[in-house]
Amino acid sequence: MRVLERSLVFSLGVLLAGSLAPQAASAQTPEQYPAQPGYQQPQPYPQAQPAPQPGYQQPQQYPPQDNQQPQQYQQPQPYQQPQQYQQPQQYQQPQQYQQPQQYQQPQQYQQPQQYQQPQQYQQPQQYQQPQPYPQAQPYPQAQPYQQPQGYPQQGYAQPQPYPAQPVEVEQPRHHGTLLLPYLGLNIPTGDGSSGLSTGLQLGGLLGFYAGPFLSFNGELTIDFLNVDTGGGPDVTDVLLDWAFSPLFHLPIPHMEFIVGPKLGFFTEASSYSYAGTSYSSSAYGYVYGLNAGMFFALGRMSIGGMLTFTGHSYSHTCDYNDNCYDVSGGSDLKIVSLTGALLF
Repeated sequence: MRVLERSLVFSLGVLLAGSLAPQAASAQTPEQYPAQPGYQQPQPYPQAQPAPQPGYQQPQQYPPQDNQQPQQYQQPQPYQQPQQYQQPQQYQQPQQYQQPQQYQQPQQYQQPQQYQQPQQYQQPQQYQQPQPYPQAQPYPQAQPYQQPQGYPQQGYAQPQPYPAQPVEVEQPRHHGTLLLPYLGLNIPTGDGSSGLSTGLQLGGLLGFYAGPFLSFNGELTIDFLNVDTGGGPDVTDVLLDWAFSPLFHLPIPHMEFIVGPKLGFFTEASSYSYAGTSYSSSAYGYVYGLNAGMFFALGRMSIGGMLTFTGHSYSHTCDYNDNCYDVSGGSDLKIVSLTGALLF
């Protein structure tokens, strides 16, 4: 028993020593037996080595040498990530060949444009609201047919006439009294106008309206005759006319035409002064003529002008020596006058 115990203790010690000193055990080589003829020594089966971890480098084992201490353990280096893959640069096509620009001739000198005045500011138009669309009127409904009733035999009443509406009649423009003053120039004409030139005329008509288109008037006219004496005596010659002058009135919108004859008598007075001596003469006769005019309405008053022709026929005359005699077959004095007038 003791032998077994000793053998067990010895084997345990050997095993313990082998585990504590593997290098020493590996350094010892087993005894080699002589190879027998025809015998092949089996090759050792390669043991599977563990897969190396990334970034970890196993320390290289070196055969132990005598009298050399084992190298200290080196810590493995930290894992270094591989560099990122850089894409290659895109291929750039070579630029096309550009032909040199042709020579451009210098532009001709352009005169500066004339200054244009700025347009006047136009005010924007005011917004006009759209007018409402007129509503459609309802279509009149058809009334039911009613049979005509028979006329009653007794008590028949005749239909009354429809009352006529009053018709508005335009009121006449003038009524009542007529007054027409005028002032202008007289122009002597005819055979009896020798030695006479243009003079002054004034006068007027006074009467009443007999209707919207007719008036009866009396006319008074004064003509200052201009006698050409050639530097001789100083002569004054005045004509005074009284005439009956009815007028026909032709009114149109905002205007009025008048025309009418004149008939009456006249008197003439003349005076001569020469070298401190004065003489006088007179004459009378009858007058005839025609009045025509055009007037523009200004309310109750109208303004316009007249053209008048007047003839003077002498019937009696007295000279400077107070010698009076009748005149027969003498030349008449005719006057055309242009005057401005007012019509009331």
